[in-house]
Amino acid sequence: MRQAPFIVLAATTALGASAYSLLGGRLQFAAPADWREVRKVDGDSVSVVAFVVPRPNGDSLAPAGNVIVDAALSHRKWDLKTYGDAKLRQEASGPGRPAIVDDRSWDEDRSRTVLSTSQLRDTPYALWDKFAVRDSIYLDIRTAIPVAYANDSVWQAHYEAELDSMIHSFRVGRRPIFVRAQ
Repeated sequence: MRQAPFIVLAATTALGASAYSLLGGRLQFAAPADWREVRKVDGDSVSVVAFVVPRPNGDSLAPAGNVIVDAALSHRKWDLKTYGDAKLRQEASGPGRPAIVDDRSWDEDRSRTVLSTSQLRDTPYALWDKFAVRDSIYLDIRTAIPVAYANDSVWQAHYEAELDSMIHSFRVGRRPIFVRAQ
């Protein structure tokens, strides 16, 4: 029965996704196959995977959209709010001067979602962070998508479906991290 997570990820991979196993195999997820991995650092206590999201209409000159999976194994005993606040302070000290627009906690899957806006090189971005803390694993899934991409409703719907699929593929062992809305 220990092969169950592999079977789930293998099935997802067959449907057009790439399987990932981070933090020495403790955390698994599947990313959309058309998201190009541009950076991966995977250790026993810290793992980061960065993806570039395909641009609308394949426009190679448009600003890039990104998704970053940042996971750490730590025994700090931080709760979800403390961890999320620390990550948001760290991100606020970087470029783009992010401003929080919405901040919500979800009891059903013990997660936190924060929506922010930012600007980088004259391009406005929508930033979205999904935080979770499970079994000493601290997870931040961050998206940075140019605001103008939302004007392409077909692109937006495809991107949201892919992001939703990736979010719901996250597992610690056999246990899903995020639950689907009923």
